[in-house]
Amino acid sequence: MEQFDVVIAGGGPGGLSAAKILAERGARVLILEANAEIGSPTRTTGGTFIRDAQELEIPPHLYHVLRRGRMHSAHRVVTREYPTPFACILNVRGVFQFLAERAIAAGAKLRVGATARDTLMENGTVVGVSAQDTRGQSYTTRAQLTIDGTGYRATLCKRAGVHGGFKRFGVGAEYDMYAPHYDESETVGIVGSAFAPAGYAWTAPYGKRRVRVGVGIIHGDSTENPADYLDKFVSQAEKFNINLKGAQPLEYHHGLIPSDGMAPQFVGNGIMAVGDAAGQPSALLGEGIRWAMRGGILAGNVAADALQANDVSKKFLARYEQQWRKTYGKNLRIAAIINKRIAGWSDAQWDEGIELLNQLNAEQFGHALASNFVSSWTLWALAGNPKLLRKSLGLAREMLFARAN
Repeated sequence: MEQFDVVIAGGGPGGLSAAKILAERGARVLILEANAEIGSPTRTTGGTFIRDAQELEIPPHLYHVLRRGRMHSAHRVVTREYPTPFACILNVRGVFQFLAERAIAAGAKLRVGATARDTLMENGTVVGVSAQDTRGQSYTTRAQLTIDGTGYRATLCKRAGVHGGFKRFGVGAEYDMYAPHYDESETVGIVGSAFAPAGYAWTAPYGKRRVRVGVGIIHGDSTENPADYLDKFVSQAEKFNINLKGAQPLEYHHGLIPSDGMAPQFVGNGIMAVGDAAGQPSALLGEGIRWAMRGGILAGNVAADALQANDVSKKFLARYEQQWRKTYGKNLRIAAIINKRIAGWSDAQWDEGIELLNQLNAEQFGHALASNFVSSWTLWALAGNPKLLRKSLGLAREMLFARAN
């Protein structure tokens, strides 16, 4: 039996960000990471935005900036150039290990090859976890507070009855390729039934002739396997002016991300969830690293306050959930509604959607991709595009209905 102030299940960006905050504020923190290496296997492409990377203090050498983006449907294409780049692709393994190093430097203890299996409960409060190491040996760790960073499985939240898990997932299959002739300044997205029914395909360079080429499909809206489309996309990439001549895969990635939107609640007595376990990713593009880090920072500060007040009740920890929903909730709800709507689009509807995106200027296009809907750019975009306004009114009605239910 071990004793810590906080035990964190999962060494991903949310758990590691929370660990750093808590350790800096004097808490005794243990991080349990199921895999043998932080950041491996890679389960995400790592697309994000430069402003977020800077605000979250990710070193520039760990991300690759993009200066052009293209999106193709069956018969349409929209291209945007960015002399001042706004998007980037992370070195995922490098970023995760950087976050782990920061947490360790702050005083957190990290244990790899350690899987949190269940919660310890006393009088309706989580008081730690039971875990298992790589040799199959079980042990328990007691803590005043437990943070669930177990990803889309939300293992501890389900065990503790915080929420029932997720039913709709973005499922991705991806090659990390050495591609000597790929244009490293641009990312490309492909939508439509040919390569990604109920999802999209992509290319995402991250420097040094490495590019991630993948397909993601929403399970819950489709039963198709993205791996079945991946080789087809690679073999036909030239149709989209994607130069993969001489490219070969060095890694194969496969991952899931919840696409239901935010969990109905993500705190309970003695427990908090961060990142995918809380449903915090943006469902629009299926990107979650920056959201998980922001969730970890919020959770870490509220958790430290709770320890100081000697109050880890659901009522106290709800401050974290309230802050999250107030700061990010509207944008993420809109992103989830849009995702659920477009997942069922036909090729003709995607053609129309690409035409609508083409009405946005480069800055507006960037805001939309970043799930930044609640800001002044939307008013200017709608005022200047009657067709876009008509479409958005239909979306607004869906949002109002979703809030009412």
